[in-house]
Amino acid sequence: MPEPWTTERPRLLVIADDQGAGELLARLLDRAGWTTDLAFSGASGLHQLEGGGAGYDAVILDLASSAQDIEALLALRSDRATSALRVIVCLRADQPDPDGAAVEAWNAGTDGILVHPFGADAFTDEIANVVVRADHQREEHRRASVDRLRPGRRG
Repeated sequence: MPEPWTTERPRLLVIADDQGAGELLARLLDRAGWTTDLAFSGASGLHQLEGGGAGYDAVILDLASSAQDIEALLALRSDRATSALRVIVCLRADQPDPDGAAVEAWNAGTDGILVHPFGADAFTDEIANVVVRADHQREEHRRASVDRLRPGRRG
């Protein structure tokens, strides 16, 4: 059954500890038709989400280290009020063991991963895919993504 027509724009929270990067991501999302809010630290972003996610459709985590991303992701997943929010983690290709960081993010419950550097279209496409993915498909997508990253599974 098709979704009912709405004029309401999907709402996202971008949590980025680099102000320039956060503002760039927000501009890309605004151009793609999303409504965005910004937080410039994991703690600030989690504060904005207090009380059940404040009407957000998804959260994008783009913090300086994958450890900070995972810490914020685990905090979201452990809070009953925000545990169902869609979360996309942005990782850096130049970090030590990027595949290990990706597996850790998938296991912590992320709904999507983008690896810097990424293009504008790849970014907005991944956000759209994560937000529209049906609830019953989320866990299946996580497992398949982890399996692709395991040694001997890549082509």
